[in-house]
Amino acid sequence: MALVFALIIFSSSAASRKTRRFLALETKGLRGRGLVLSCARLGSGVTLNGRRFEKRTMTLDVEIPGRQPYVSTGDFLVPRGVAETIPGASLDLAVDARDQNQILVLGPGGFSGPWIRVGPPAPY
Repeated sequence: MALVFALIIFSSSAASRKTRRFLALETKGLRGRGLVLSCARLGSGVTLNGRRFEKRTMTLDVEIPGRQPYVSTGDFLVPRGVAETIPGASLDLAVDARDQNQILVLGPGGFSGPWIRVGPPAPY
């Protein structure tokens, strides 16, 4: 019984660390811009630390100042009610410096405001 309890605590703390690291991209990630090349029509709702996101499968053209542009495909968490993820839309992104495919969508181009605790818009 104690072993099962210990495994549950270990797995939940590992998931919590992963969530904290992902959300830390807001303040510590490299700022960039993403152009939505394709997006699934339907997404699923996700809540992390009381914040609501929509999980969407998308292909993004990612541009980080001073680096080569690249294309990333995967499931991305998009803040609910802040960004439209239609092809051609421009999104502010925060990218992990160590893993360029670890991307947090902040909002539409130029509108990553204080309601998602990020600060002023990106300077470009």
